[in-house]
Amino acid sequence: MRQSLRAYLGFLAMSLTVCSAHGLSQPISLEPPSGFSFTGYWQCAGSFPGSGRQHRSVYHGEPSADGKWVDLTETDLEPKGYVGRYELGTDSGQDKLVFIDVNSAGYAIFESPGWDGRTLTVTSTDVLHYSSASPKNRFLYTVNDAKHFDVEWQYEKAGGWASGDLLHCAAQTPRLAVNYQTETHSGSSAFALSKAFLAPKQTLLLTLLPLF
Repeated sequence: MRQSLRAYLGFLAMSLTVCSAHGLSQPISLEPPSGFSFTGYWQCAGSFPGSGRQHRSVYHGEPSADGKWVDLTETDLEPKGYVGRYELGTDSGQDKLVFIDVNSAGYAIFESPGWDGRTLTVTSTDVLHYSSASPKNRFLYTVNDAKHFDVEWQYEKAGGWASGDLLHCAAQTPRLAVNYQTETHSGSSAFALSKAFLAPKQTLLLTLLPLF
């Protein structure tokens, strides 16, 4: 009888723990954490985990001219050369976020079910057109507070995910002396092609305030 009672109490305690943890978990959201926005200028520093090489870049974020996307530009300072132009919007047809990546290597479309707490994970789809073969990859944006976020690029390897790049970003005021050329990327052929692919889905604006 005592063993049965102990087993029952143990099961009850475990059930309460699981239910409590489930109740505390935050639902997936298409909006970023309250008070956070990618709008502005960001100084980022980190490294490439595989080599340990230092990585420094600047981010610039703003709403697109048509008000339906969040435009992000990443310009590398060390090593120099890479410029990535990204756009993030909401796919209202399927209740998910769409992330377009255009850089010197090509372009790709990423998707995400939304923000999981303070982290947004966007994963590459079959629309992946780079100059060389590339594995499935993803970006993880983690908000620390209104003035800080981390971004990690991971690629699929041996059935799991390996870290290829990790940056820690802090908001900067005033703007940094970097030529972002933000007016040209939304009209580029790659972005036009990507948006045409998404047009039938009636992509809507992903509100940056209070979130992104």
